[in-house]
Amino acid sequence: MESITYLHDGSFEGLLHAVATAVKSKKVVSGIYGKQGFSPQLFDTLIHLQTDSRQASRLFEYLKKLNGNAARFAMNGFLSGDHEVGIHLYRMVQECLVRGAKTTQLYTHDSIRYLDKLSQKVSSEAHRFTGLIRFRILEDGLQYAPFEPDCNIIGHCALHFRQRLGNIRWILHDIRRDQALYWDGDLLQAIDIDEDFTAHVQQYGEVPEARLNADELHYQELWKSFHTAIANTDRKNLDLQRQFMPRRYWKYLVEMS
Repeated sequence: MESITYLHDGSFEGLLHAVATAVKSKKVVSGIYGKQGFSPQLFDTLIHLQTDSRQASRLFEYLKKLNGNAARFAMNGFLSGDHEVGIHLYRMVQECLVRGAKTTQLYTHDSIRYLDKLSQKVSSEAHRFTGLIRFRILEDGLQYAPFEPDCNIIGHCALHFRQRLGNIRWILHDIRRDQALYWDGDLLQAIDIDEDFTAHVQQYGEVPEARLNADELHYQELWKSFHTAIANTDRKNLDLQRQFMPRRYWKYLVEMS
């Protein structure tokens, strides 16, 4: 029987639409991938899909109504950026149609274990960054925080800081993906950041000094002094430190500069 590979536009809706299409097709599915960066094999039969938002919404609503981990597996699987998430979501949905909500508890199923691992990876990194993100006060009082997570967790982090810093204007900026979210005290929205500004932050790990509030550098020095003062050099363990706070996260930490 002919084996099909479905290609979508790379969005969450595109992924869900591709999974729904694959389930309905009853054909042998060899893969579900985003078009960007996909390298076809010689004998692949490819179907390029135009995203149907309504069909994607229907599938997501179905996963949410299962009252298990299905919707979370779908969302976090997508946010993980994992290349193989599509085929595993497809297999999970097939099982859900047979077994219902208990499907996401079937850890003997390869795809359920795979999606659970991706979901934990996204959740763990989002939780870690809520403690590692450092805001800088810009010249106009706006607070700005750059970071480079492995997964696309800017939305998770923004929801956390919307609660914690609800009365302050701030920007979260995922440098790796060049995505930024702005909170004005009332509305959270996506914005574009100046390319030269982004390039400087990415290269030096810090905002251009001329763009900082007059007191910001003083606050940074105080924070560095505090960090140094509370450190116990006799118990310094760099291996343990890197285990809990990997070196790839140090770039935008004021105290590690």
